[in-house]
Parts: sequence; C-alpha cells; structure tokens
Amino acid sequence: MKIENTDLIITEKMAIDNGYQQLSGEELKQRIFGKTVRGEHHNGRKYVGYTDQNGNMEGINDRGSHHFGESSINIEDKTLTVKWDKGWENWTSRAYDVDGEIKFFDSTTSKWRTTFKQFEDRKKAIIY
Repeated sequence: MKIENTDLIITEKMAIDNGYQQLSGEELKQRIFGKTVRGEHHNGRKYVGYTDQNGNMEGINDRGSHHFGESSINIEDKTLTVKWDKGWENWTSRAYDVDGEIKFFDSTTSKWRTTFKQFEDRKKAIIY
C-alpha cells in the first residue's frame, strides 16, 4: 500500500498495519531540524522550507507564498507542532517513515497532511 497525500481513505491504523513506522521525537528532530526539505501539502501545493536547530522555520510554496514560523517536537507524544506567522495552516501531527519520505498524520483532523520528500543538510536557498 502506498500512501498518497490525497488518499484520505487510508487510515493511520492501516498504515501501521502495513509496516510504516512512527518516528520517535528524537528521530524526527534529527531528520528535519537543520535541514532544507522539499515536499507537498495534502492539497497539492509544493514547497521548500528550512527549520533550524531551535525550530525556527522559513518556507515558500509553488505560488510564491513565503512565510516564517516555529515548530516544536513533543518527545513524549512523538508529535511535531507547526505554527506559521500568517496565511498557512498550523497543525500537530505524528510522523511516519514511508519509503524514505516523512508523511505527517494530523492528530486533530485525523487526515494525512504533508509529505517531506527530499532532505538537504543545512540551509539552502528558500526559492521555488
């Protein structure tokens, strides 16, 4: 089973039953903090973003919408919380490794939210 961002009929339990592993808070921090990521939002918007070691974020999408925010990881709950300065949605999600990508399951809406597809060490140009 492959989880697509637009495939809302795949439940979190189905993903777990098919072997997708939830990332621990520490694993999540190692994989995204201090990295530039490229990904896709559940609505199809593509983006590039950077999160520093303190959780400060900067991102831009394929429409040129450019925002700043903060993220935090709850180690005990294994969740990532994202809060943007304006315009973009704030969310809290659990993260799963799916074939090398990170897919986020929103713990509030119970829907797949965002996929981080490519990871680069350090901050790269935040342009789309």
